[in-house]
Amino acid sequence: MKNIIEKIKILKNKKVTKNTMWIMAERIVQMLISLVVGVISARYLGPSNYGILNYGASLVVLFTAISKLGLETVMIKDLVDDRKKNGVILGTAMVMRLISSGLSILCITIIVMVLKPNDNVILVTSVLQAIAMIFQIYEILDFWFQSNLNSKYVSIAKTVAYVVVAGYKILLLILKKPVEWFAFSTTLDYLLILIMTFCMYKKNGGQKLKFSFKISKSLISRSYHFIISGIMVSIYGQMDKLMIGSYIGEKEVGLYSAATTISTMWSFIPDAIINSMRPVIYEANKVSKELYLKRQRLLYAIIFWLGIFFAMGITIFSTLIINIIYGKDYIAAKPALLVSAWYPTFAYLGVARNTWTVVNNKIKYTKRYIFWGAFTNVIFNCLLIPKWGGFGAAIATLIAEITVAIISPLFYKETRISVKHIMEAIVLKDLRKEHKKEDCVNSKK
Repeated sequence: MKNIIEKIKILKNKKVTKNTMWIMAERIVQMLISLVVGVISARYLGPSNYGILNYGASLVVLFTAISKLGLETVMIKDLVDDRKKNGVILGTAMVMRLISSGLSILCITIIVMVLKPNDNVILVTSVLQAIAMIFQIYEILDFWFQSNLNSKYVSIAKTVAYVVVAGYKILLLILKKPVEWFAFSTTLDYLLILIMTFCMYKKNGGQKLKFSFKISKSLISRSYHFIISGIMVSIYGQMDKLMIGSYIGEKEVGLYSAATTISTMWSFIPDAIINSMRPVIYEANKVSKELYLKRQRLLYAIIFWLGIFFAMGITIFSTLIINIIYGKDYIAAKPALLVSAWYPTFAYLGVARNTWTVVNNKIKYTKRYIFWGAFTNVIFNCLLIPKWGGFGAAIATLIAEITVAIISPLFYKETRISVKHIMEAIVLKDLRKEHKKEDCVNSKK
């Protein structure tokens, strides 16, 4: 019996590794395509037009948190726990996302018309990018593939879409089209991914999609904490660009966006790791508390030390990286880059902690400590952006990320233990335990 269990564990670990590699391969292809085509586009557009594009994108990202309805973490657990109801869970979530996306597009249109009443370019680019939220419902089907540790199909779909959209952007460069045409590329990307993901879902025996009011109420009752958290995260993740655009101008938005793009260029790695380990951590919780905590700490450790490694590299080679990727027109982005390189580490620690939050039924606290992050970010943005522009915004965001990941959970008795787990992971507690066991064994010998 013990041998059978060990074999199952080995197979599970192999499947996790394979699933992670598929996601990482897709993200690497995305990064390379974005690096080549995106950089050429940024150089062609210049900081001002690049800023216009990112100003609209910041509004879209802000409302995407609302349209996603915080379903990701909750849904994957439901899909793992009840395989027979996967079709109705997925179908219900897709209908919910369609409704929320439509309302979000309407809100974005109204906000841009109010904030930029005489700027038709920003209005058009914002709306064209916002339409992409409708097609982002492919993510619901992606959750199904993730729950089955079978992300290769979505990875293939995304890769094909990236290549097609890259060709579209190259054509725009050749034809020297204006910024509005580039704004539509995001919508085209998600449309292609949705079509291919749905076809692969049906091909792989996916259940018939259905809608259920009962399940929709259940999802909302458990995910609304994540909705509020997502909104707050978006506020301190995107409000900086909106405030820079209001206080200084679109050119500074373009420079700051270049810095943050470089800082998060490696994010496909923690994304892939977290998406692959989440179902495994949920399964471990069914086996034993010890195994669950060990895997949770392992996730924290991987995310933190990867973040430190990449942040140091970006900091040391910042000037070279900017010159190679964006050119001398963007060299003024360096101060913001030196700071922004460090905040993805803390941001992804917060994402990794979501699994602990769900397993331990502490979801209600998520919105509380995220609130402190958003509050901190807005305050520091107001203080620092008028004086230092993008550099000030980067400092504000770094402080906010540290607040969310480390400081805010300490305010509440029931969530302090999660910070302890993070700290134990950072100092590699489990690895040190293994070394002690080996030392004991060697001393007995």
